[in-house]
Amino acid sequence: AAGVAGFSAGVTGFAAGAADFSAGVAGFAAGVTGFATGVAGFAAGVTDFSAGVADFSAGVVGFAAGVGGFAAGVTDFSAGVAGFATGAAGLAAGVTDFCRFCSRSGRFFSRSGRVLQQE
Repeated sequence: AAGVAGFSAGVTGFAAGAADFSAGVAGFAAGVTGFATGVAGFAAGVTDFSAGVADFSAGVVGFAAGVGGFAAGVTDFSAGVAGFATGAAGLAAGVTDFCRFCSRSGRFFSRSGRVLQQE
């Protein structure tokens, strides 16, 4: 009777162990699935990171080009200012020469260009 009771307890323990083993197999399978999902997510993150690095690099190149364009614009503007100053000086010299011509020759001109007075 004690042997039968022990055998019965062993069968019950075995059944409990088999149930635990089945639960363990199911948990392992869930873990493998989760690991695969994690690997896929990591791969997607690496891809996104690489795309972000490429975008950042393109942005740096674009920014450098913009800075170069701005510097060229400043240079062109400075040349324009210098040209304007040269033109203004030339205009002033031309007016001065014209006034000298008028005062030396005694000729004074109207707006239409006619001689108003001549000595």
